Amino acid sequence: MTSLRIRIVLIVLALLSGSSCTVISDNASKKADKENAYLSTFLNKPVANLSSAFGKPTQTLVENNQTIHVYEIKGKIFDCQRKFTIDNKNIVMGFVSTCWD
Repeated sequence: MTSLRIRIVLIVLALLSGSSCTVISDNASKKADKENAYLSTFLNKPVANLSSAFGKPTQTLVENNQTIHVYEIKGKIFDCQRKFTIDNKNIVMGFVSTCWD
């Protein structure tokens, strides 16, 4: 009888932990979607818009005839980066972000 109770408790715990992971994953996905929607507003716009919104980049890199502006953000829980690809006409062509908030 005790063995059956232990199995039931383990099954219930496994189901609860699986559902909480799904909730966390859903929340992270929503925050990432919000971040991507916000950063998309800078696409095909002058690089000056980035400077107005984020200030001076933490780093500026040059790769394949394109400039990459890196903005490092210090967070409460973790740090993140936003990288914007700038073409030779100073237009934002793409971005990559590890920020979710």
